[in-house]
Amino acid sequence: MSENMDAACQIRFMPGEPPAVLAVLGSQALLGYPPETLLNGQSALLDLIHPDDHDIAHRVCAADALPPADFTIRLRDARGRILCCRGSCRLLTEVGPTARELRLQDARQLSEAADAEHTMLNFRAMMESSDDFIYFKDRNHVFTGASQTLVSITENTRHWTDLIGQTDYDVFPEHLADAYYRLEKAVFAGALVAHEIQPFRSKDGREGWVDNRKYPIHNSEGAIIGLFGVARDISEKIATPAGK
Repeated sequence: MSENMDAACQIRFMPGEPPAVLAVLGSQALLGYPPETLLNGQSALLDLIHPDDHDIAHRVCAADALPPADFTIRLRDARGRILCCRGSCRLLTEVGPTARELRLQDARQLSEAADAEHTMLNFRAMMESSDDFIYFKDRNHVFTGASQTLVSITENTRHWTDLIGQTDYDVFPEHLADAYYRLEKAVFAGALVAHEIQPFRSKDGREGWVDNRKYPIHNSEGAIIGLFGVARDISEKIATPAGK
């Protein structure tokens, strides 16, 4: 395999359950695992994949079907954190009729962060003045825009621009990020809207509920290239009994 990896991880394997790993390059930089731990089975590849993404893993590793050309998948790195990765898989017919090569890249490094100096004035006004939690994400679940209100419920943020280039797993507890990601998978699968009442917790310890709605963003050809979401705080409505 080429050593010019652009900080990506490449894994060659034979499909199966579990897949037989043939060669690994770049896993240390991306996931924190030395190549030998994946080669000798000390760290099984499938065990690193988020349980809710095993449907994607099955398509990648199924010997009786062509692998998906590209996809987004979550893996747990050596620190125990969830990493959103952009993946691609191709057949390696020169190695064997079913051999494959999986390429993984940190989705955050693929996102083009918005230039604050060129952000439209009305967009900035909305982001900084809205009472709702508003956000925009690219196809890899990476923030490209967010309202200032999100700062009150996200970790390690002071201004909404701090969220750009991050994923939910960088700024929310994992169980909340899982719930948000699940809705986004539905949007990227073709849903016109994904909607759910979900909990939140602010930095000052206040707990509440939001009506979270996510919608697809399409390019001129009709392909889904991202999403936007609006989450409205409805804690007071839930806490107040009907008819009061």
